[in-house]
Parts: sequence; structure tokens; C-alpha cells
Amino acid sequence: MDASVHAPSVVEVEGPVRVFVACTEAELLPMRVLEFSIRASASLPVTLVALHSQGREIPMPADLVNRPRTPFSFQRFLIPELCGHAGRAIYLDADMLVFSDIAELWCQEFHDHDLLTVIEEDHGRRGQFSVMLLDCAALDWRIESIVARLDAGELDYGALMYDMRVARSVGRVLPAGWNALERYSPGDTRLLHYTDMNSQPWVSCANPQGHLWVTWLRRAIADDFIPRASLAQMVTCGHVRPSLLVQIDEGIDDPLALPASMRALDRGFVAPYKQMNTGKARPWTTPAAAVRALLRRLYFHTPFARRSRRKDSM
Repeated sequence: MDASVHAPSVVEVEGPVRVFVACTEAELLPMRVLEFSIRASASLPVTLVALHSQGREIPMPADLVNRPRTPFSFQRFLIPELCGHAGRAIYLDADMLVFSDIAELWCQEFHDHDLLTVIEEDHGRRGQFSVMLLDCAALDWRIESIVARLDAGELDYGALMYDMRVARSVGRVLPAGWNALERYSPGDTRLLHYTDMNSQPWVSCANPQGHLWVTWLRRAIADDFIPRASLAQMVTCGHVRPSLLVQIDEGIDDPLALPASMRALDRGFVAPYKQMNTGKARPWTTPAAAVRALLRRLYFHTPFARRSRRKDSM
């Protein structure tokens, strides 16, 4: 697999922009907020597909080590088949917000690559393929064949998910701002990715960038893009924290500002990811990742960081 880097360039591509999002029923609310944020600044028509809704069965590798870390980890490999192995498609995770025109991604030139992903930064995490532009005609992916290669020892989980060795050529050319991990810089961040699952704003009040996500949720509800009743149903199903509904009703954007009485509503709430059992691998996280997430939260909870964060969001 060639992972060469070229200077990004754009071409003229017609819409609709085809966006595929990995999720399950538990991630439907963040997926809808993501969709609302995409459509708010899109200059081209957009079609968005929740991959779990396509009814495509995904076989499990025989070795527990090679099994997906989440129920949707392997969903991305369905996209070329769902597109009839023609045209281009964008892949995103559900735990994101978009602040720029999605056409910036859609119109990137492939050069001689099968897929494009974001330039790697030195942020202490392994390579991310959570934002991708796919050339579906060049990718002969079929999930059964990919799992068969895992079972035969031709691939392992790391080679598949972190190196994307099922692609002939990967172009790491998309600007880093299109996958900002837990960081937001006005004017630079095109896509904010809430990767620390234990502090994602829909399950926790502790995320330093939680106010941004809640603001977009409140806007989506005000526009009736997401009915309040849908949010209430998500709370009832245990997919999101109970305090979120009261927070929206009270018009409080920043979860860090919630009074103790509201936070108490979340006592006993168990986030969906904690109920998963994916085999040998831990879902979404590792102990090292949890420590890094804690350090980020401690930093952003300092008085100086809070003042800077609020100034940046104005």
C-alpha cells in the first residue's frame, strides 16, 4: 500500500455529496446532529446514509483479536459495494461536528490514490481513518473477502484498521482540520471529532468542547430537524444522558455549567459503550487513551482554559 503525500488539489464534481456514517441505534442522536451541521454549510445537495440501516450482515472473524472494537467498526468497508463500485463517497464516524462546506472534501483530487484521509498529526494516537474520501470504482471491497483474509492470517486488525492495507494506495492529503480530535480552533477546525467516548457530550457533562455540540443540538431542535420527542425517546432508551433533555429545555449550552441538581439526573446512567462486549479487545479505548483523555479534561477545566475556550467560541 502506498501512503504517499501529495499537495491537495480540487476538481469540479457534481452532487449530491454521498456521505455514509457508521453508527448503531445508540448513536442516532449524534449522527443526526452531525447531519444537521453538514447541511448547514453545504453548497451542494447531500445524501446521508446511516450504514447500520442498510441491513447488510457483517461476518465476524474467528480470532477474537481481529474482531471489530465496536459494532460499527467494519461498516466502512461496505461503502463501495453499496455504491455499486462507482463514483465517490465520504465516510464519517457519528461522533463528529462539521463547521465547513463538505464540498471541500467531496471535490478533492484523488491523483492515483484509492482513498484520501487526513494528514497525520503528532497527537499521540494511531492513524485515523474516520474521515475518508473513497474512489468506489477503485475499491473492490467485499466484507466477506476482508474477513476471510483476517481468518487466513493475511491481515490483522491493526493492518486493516490503522494501516488500511485493503487499499492499493492511500493519500494522506486532507487538511488536519478535517479531523480535529477533541480540539477546536475557530477558523481552522473544519470537523471536530469527539473521540473520548467517556466524555462525549451526549453521555457526559465533562467534555471541554461539549458546549459546541449542545449548541448544534439546540439549533437542530429549534429548526425541527430533530424533534424534541426524539431526544426524549433517546433518553428513555438509555442512549443519552438524562440531564441532556433538561439542559435543552433550560437553554443551557455548556454542560460544565449545569447545576448539581441537573447532574444528579445522570446518577445511575450507563453509557451504551460500557455495555458492549466485543471479545478480547476493549471497545473504543485503551488504558493509555483513557489517561490522555483525563489529562485533556484536567487541562481544559483550569480557569484560564475555560476563559480561552469561551472567548474562542464567541
